[in-house]
Parts: sequence; C-alpha cells; structure tokens
Amino acid sequence: MFWEAIKRHYNAGSAHEFLLHFNVQDLLPDDFYGYLPAFDFIMEQLNMLGCDLVLGYNASQGIIWPNIERWRNTQKLLKLIPAEYEEDKEAEHRRINANLAVDDLHKDPFMHVGSEPSEELQEQLNALLQQGRAKVGLVINFLEQLAPNDLSLSSGTSYDLHRFFSRIQNWASDLDIRRRGHTILLLTQNRFDIHPSLTVNPEIPVIEIPFPNYSERRQFIEHLHIISDTSSQMRKTLGDDRDREVLAQETIGLNLFGIHDVVRQAESAEQKAGGEPLVRYRRESIRTFSHGVLELGESQRNSGDGWYVVDAIRDIAEGMKNRDLRRVPRGVLFLGPPGTSKIYAAQLIAGEANMTFVQLRYANQVGEVTININENGNSYDRNLNAAISFIRGISPVVVFMDEIEQAPPHTSMHPEERQPFPQSLVTAISDPSLHGRVIWVGASHRPDLMPQIFRQYGIFDTKFIMLPPIAEGRMEILRIFCQGQTENEINFRELVGGPETDGLTWRDLFLIVQRAHNIARHNQRDRLTESDLRQALEDFIPAHSPEMQLFMGLLALREANSRIMIPEALLPGYQEFVDGNRIDKTGINRRLMELSNQLGLNV
Repeated sequence: MFWEAIKRHYNAGSAHEFLLHFNVQDLLPDDFYGYLPAFDFIMEQLNMLGCDLVLGYNASQGIIWPNIERWRNTQKLLKLIPAEYEEDKEAEHRRINANLAVDDLHKDPFMHVGSEPSEELQEQLNALLQQGRAKVGLVINFLEQLAPNDLSLSSGTSYDLHRFFSRIQNWASDLDIRRRGHTILLLTQNRFDIHPSLTVNPEIPVIEIPFPNYSERRQFIEHLHIISDTSSQMRKTLGDDRDREVLAQETIGLNLFGIHDVVRQAESAEQKAGGEPLVRYRRESIRTFSHGVLELGESQRNSGDGWYVVDAIRDIAEGMKNRDLRRVPRGVLFLGPPGTSKIYAAQLIAGEANMTFVQLRYANQVGEVTININENGNSYDRNLNAAISFIRGISPVVVFMDEIEQAPPHTSMHPEERQPFPQSLVTAISDPSLHGRVIWVGASHRPDLMPQIFRQYGIFDTKFIMLPPIAEGRMEILRIFCQGQTENEINFRELVGGPETDGLTWRDLFLIVQRAHNIARHNQRDRLTESDLRQALEDFIPAHSPEMQLFMGLLALREANSRIMIPEALLPGYQEFVDGNRIDKTGINRRLMELSNQLGLNV
C-alpha cells in the first residue's frame, strides 16, 4: 500500500515531505475507523505514525482540524458503518491530537487567519514546523491551487502564491524539520497540474495512490455485505459469494466511491449490482477519470481456429496467465489497409488474456472534453497524464491506439505541421515496469508515417500483417455474416469467389450484408436472398482504389519480421513478393515507388 512507502522513508529518516497523487479523493480502509475519505484517512495515518499535532490545509477552506465526529457522520451518510454503530470506548487507540491541550501551540495561530495563503498564515505554519515540542503532520490538499503548473509562478507575479511555493520547496530540504520528526504531505489528483519543480525534486518522493486492485475491491464489497441487515435489500443486491466475486472482477476501473455508487443505485432500484448499468457506469467512469483520453471497449473471444493471428494471440494470452513474460510482448502492431479487422484482433488479445480493453484517443478527438485548469495550452498533455496514471491503476490492460500515424497532434497555427509524439506517452510505452501489466497495441494503414517510438527496439517487435482475404476467406466471412439470416441456400463462391471481388475486406463484406438487409426490408422480407446480396455487392464502391489498397498492403508487408504473422494465402499482388519464408523487400520497395508515383504520394 502507498502508506508503507511513506513509513519506510519516515522510519529511515530519508524524507519528510511527500507528493501524493492520482486517487486522492477515494475511500481508504483504516484499521480502527473503517473506510474513510482519503483526506481523513491520511490525517489518521499521520496520527498513528506518531505525529502529536495533525492538521490540514487547502486554499478554499483554510486550516482543517481532524474531527472524529464529522468522520463518523460522513460514514453514516454513506452507510459505511451499521446504522446502530457504537464505538468501543475501551479500544486502545491513539486519539488524534489527544495529547495536546488547546494551548498556544495551535489555538491562537489559525483562529483568525483566512483561507487564502497569506503571509500571516504561512508564517504560522512555518513556526509550527520550526518548533520541537510536538511532532507535526501537515496535509496540504489541492496542491494545484498553491503551486500550479504555470511558468509565471517562477517570476513571482503573485507575491503570496510565489512565497508559499518557495516555502514548500524549502521545507523539503530543511533537515531541521526532518530531525524534529515533522511530516508534510502534498496532495493532487494530476501531477501535470502542479509546478514541475515539485515533481522532479529528489527530496520530495512522488507516491501514487492507485485505484483499488481486485482484492481491495472484493474486501470493500464484503464490508458492505457484512454491515447490512440479513433481510435487507443490500444483501439481495450484492447476492451470494459468487455474485460478489464476479462484481469485484467486473468493477475494475472503478474506485471505491464508484463501486459504492453502483451498489447503492442498484439497491435503490431493487436490482442486483452489475449488468448493463455497471457497464455504463464503468464506461463513464473511465472516460471521466481519464478526461476523455481513454474509452472503454469490449474484449473478444475467438470460438474457432483457422485465422492465422489466433495461435499467436493465444500464445500471448498463455504467457500472461502463466506470468511468463518472455512470451508477452510489451507492444504489438497490426498493420494493413483499413477494414482488415485490426481492432477486432486487438480485442482478441484482451479477451484471450482476460485483460481490460481501452482505446486511447488523440488530441484532435478529445477537444470537447479536455480540462485545462491552468490555461497553459497543454490541455491534452494534462489529460494524457491523468490517463496514463489511470492505465497503471486498471492493469492488466490492453491499450489500443488506432491509426497511430495520427497520434502526434497538429499545431494550431500550422495544421500541416505535427508536434512531437507526446513525451508522457513515450515514457509510459518505454517503461519496463509496465511489461506484463500493459500491452500497447498500435494499428496503422500507413506505417511509413509511424512515430519513431513504434520502431524502438524491444517494444513493438511483434507485428501482424493484416491483408485483404483471398477467395476462400471472403466466402467464409460472408457465410459468417449471413448465418441464420438467409432465406435459401446461398452460393457464396458465385458471389465473392472470383477475382473481381479481390480486395474486399471484412469491413466491406459487413457493409454489403448490412445493405442487403435494407434491400430485403424494403421488399417486405426479414431474411436475405442471394439476389439481395448480389444487388448490394454490385452497388458497393470500395473506399480506396485497388492501387491505393495495394500500396497500403505493401507498406504493411514491408514491415513484416515473421512469416507466421502474415496470412498463409495471399492475393496475387502480394504473393509475387513472398517465396516460402522469404519476403522480397527490395522488390516491394520498387513496387511502392511505382505506386507512389502513380498515386502522387511520398514513401
């Protein structure tokens, strides 16, 4: 748990000021008081750490003293303790601030000081940290209000704010504060919101409060079950032991407050917790906590064999299940023309390996939900930083990046220019500690435009080449899409088995079947006929010319580094460059040059 890291530093005397970030507004389990809001939990932990005087501060409320009665009222409001709860008065427990009388140590200094970080308030806090009669635990919440990520802060445009920012930095290096046993905790949800000087200061350890893991979610759900009456609706909502186990599994991506909301809403509706309401809540929670940068997707399971990617994906899944990370790549690339099932293949990795599947959205896709509290023009970077923290918190997870060539954002002044690939994403993708916890999956139909990070050795070495299917593949795909929906026997070979339909992709065939349905309904029929399919097929116009599709397919084939990750049977335009396990990349380059000249493109 994150608190153990603080205790290790404290006991070793290696640090006394800490920056806590990410899940700082959740519920956390205290051994004596039970589940408390994080701010109250942290104050109680400082108490148990040995601090004689514990207090909090934020720029909106001012000084905040621990209040056990308020804690209990909050727990009763949230129904986190039984309705008839009575505290054991005889329990041996160090009472917070109990050893201090309300004397001149902490009575007078703050009683008449406002909430703003005035010079007077700063002097009083500093005086507390300079005295040695009592060990002080100070919790500064919403740090971004006092030390925002704003370059103007360094120039001292706001005297009080600049002075407080300087004090926070000076406290970290003040060894007298450490010698007296004082502890200072700085809280913020998103590290990007605070001045970078605090995030890179070696004297201020940065500690993440993560989202709850499976065992913590299960423990919380069991707690709600235990404190509820035997005949209550809550017991029915939580169900039996197996129901609660499944609920703990399905609430990955929610913090404890989120689980509390889901369960209480189900209780109010007199329903079991889970199902579609949980999926909706979870999707919105992930979107909210990542500020729109992540979108929850569905994982997939493959019920049969025959597709060349399945065996390799199952090998990755087995590596994940057995924790054999030599079989688990840090990153995977799916390369090929649009419509060749790249996203479905990525979802298969998540499904086969029992991992959460999320899609990363780029700067031009999240403009409507970006949050930029400091107005410094880096809203996407800020939101991306929150998303990466979230990714760490919901692992194991597959992070899917579609059209990765679009990841570097365009500049606002010159749309034709690209900014560098986001540095925080580069750092996360390159982080070896995430190996086995996060599989980064990129998809591209223009790998020649990929950011350089996707060519970095040891990360994206697993490359699947996704090409349009041959005749037998098209027939099987069309048969699957039409299964149970046709009126009579369909001659699929007659429809898509000839060379005139070469180049049709999964997506093309899906659209053709969908349009054939519309034709059938227009003719007052619920089931398809071969005539409907033929009419839709003859009307269909592919999104790309054969030359453009071949161009994108050859770009993908040029990236191949494994024969088993290329379709066994290839269309003629690709087959001429493949001889057994050898790929004629020189010949591919020549053909690409011809096509690029013909299409007016650069390679």
